[in-house]
Amino acid sequence: MASPARAYLSQTLAGRYQLVEHLADGNFSHVFKAIDQPHNALVAAKMLRIDAAVSPDSALEFKHEGELLSLLRSSSRVVSLLDSGSSEITVNINGTPAPLQVSFHVLEHADGALSELLPLREELDWRDRLSMFRDVVLGLHQMHLRRIVHRDIKGSNVLLFDTASAQLIAKVSDLGRSRNLEQPPRFDFEAYAAGRGDKSHAPPEYLWHLGRFNHASHRRADIYLAGSVLFELATGIGITSMTFADWNTHSSAAANMSEQDRETAYGAAARLMIEAHESALGVLADEVPKQIRHLVVDLVRQMCHPDPTRRERRFRIERNNPAWGLQWAIRRIDIIIKNLERRSATRPDRRAGRTE
Repeated sequence: MASPARAYLSQTLAGRYQLVEHLADGNFSHVFKAIDQPHNALVAAKMLRIDAAVSPDSALEFKHEGELLSLLRSSSRVVSLLDSGSSEITVNINGTPAPLQVSFHVLEHADGALSELLPLREELDWRDRLSMFRDVVLGLHQMHLRRIVHRDIKGSNVLLFDTASAQLIAKVSDLGRSRNLEQPPRFDFEAYAAGRGDKSHAPPEYLWHLGRFNHASHRRADIYLAGSVLFELATGIGITSMTFADWNTHSSAAANMSEQDRETAYGAAARLMIEAHESALGVLADEVPKQIRHLVVDLVRQMCHPDPTRRERRFRIERNNPAWGLQWAIRRIDIIIKNLERRSATRPDRRAGRTE
């Protein structure tokens, strides 16, 4: 079935942004390739869907996303907001032209999404994979320093930009589920207990509805999601989809439990979760070059650990890093990249990134 977004093609937002191609549909938005006519430049236009506009929660989240992107304008690894507002367009309803007021955000135009590269990951050098992963962690680091958490990081929410040097830069995008933790909660407790992002990528505590509305819980969930992106770059899928293949069963059962029963069930499942986690790490190890294998596996082991309190564990020399940032993770990624480059240089007959 054709997307209703096609009806908006050729329309112009704010007298400036002409919609030329429908790119994707989100939970409450359509995304278009558009032309910024005064500059004859490609941009991305994200427009609140008509069916979502009648929902106060969806309209508020769309507005909130624009506010967060505005706060993050100076962040080099978060997609840039260029404009935001509302505009009247004309749509045909049963052949009759009718005016329609729509809300929109204009973003920098990307060359693709990380999820589109995953089926081709075997052709990607491991230096490139680690560079993109570093960009994702840096984007979250920049968000966290502003007390903003993403809560829905995954390959499809990471955009790629081709540079003049033909190197891909990755940027964090789609902040519709993000939160500014300097502001009070906007939803009831249950919305935060179960998380707000894609359950097939969610940290396990969210599957058991044990998320918390506090800074540490949100921060540790983002660390899990970031580690899962590295798992995606190696295996093609998020670690939750492999470790908790029956995640939907866990989540449905937990929704009908009391909080005390949820905690009991989570504790009882702890040993099995650790075993499943280690099994997934074994799959990861098989996909990583030998010279960096233990470093990559150890990093994902920590970032995606079923026990949220273990995700932020730092080495002694990292304890002076700001508590809110992810500088410690960026440092470890840099160490992994240096190990890959150094050991590959001593083996000139082997392609960097080859799995041994």
